[in-house]
Amino acid sequence: MGLKSEHVALPALYDLVCGVAGMDAQGLSHIEACEQCRTDLNWMQQFAGFAAREKHYEPPSWVLANARNVFKLKRPGAVTIAKEIVAKLIYDSFNEPLPAGVRKRDLPARQTLYATDRLQLDLKVEVGDDKGQIIGQIVVEKGNMDVSGIRVDLTEHGRVIDKSTTNSLGEFVFDDLPEGNYELQIALADTLIKLPSLPPSN
Repeated sequence: MGLKSEHVALPALYDLVCGVAGMDAQGLSHIEACEQCRTDLNWMQQFAGFAAREKHYEPPSWVLANARNVFKLKRPGAVTIAKEIVAKLIYDSFNEPLPAGVRKRDLPARQTLYATDRLQLDLKVEVGDDKGQIIGQIVVEKGNMDVSGIRVDLTEHGRVIDKSTTNSLGEFVFDDLPEGNYELQIALADTLIKLPSLPPSN
């Protein structure tokens, strides 16, 4: 029946809702008599309905990280759900005084530095005649974290338009960007880090 702690296990309820597996009379009787299991069944029905409607939607990477953590553990209540933070801008070369005789549009690539309590993100934004480029590097300041294979999303108006993955040095790049207002977000196992809007223009 899939009982655990006198309640029907969530995977068994999900299989029942999706029609993957049936349930014996004892299990069905338990659900009818148990308020907790009826609540779980109702939640699973809503979840299954939502999944069917949104099967073409690609969830953010931090949501997938949470889901993997929840379902791979035997005690989901012990899982730390990912939090969302905004990195702080520490340095922006465009905020520096211009050298004598230099116009802002003649400046070299824009350099910015963002930081959280655990890491720093160094960005260089280059703009050509038609297209721009964002080059970045993630550097760990506290703790021991592997900077390779981290997914970095480029978003515009909250929609992911491009993805990149860091190399062994924590470096990533986005090429051929038209002028626009872009944002970056970095998905770690327990944190989604967002950067304020940074237009690739002078």
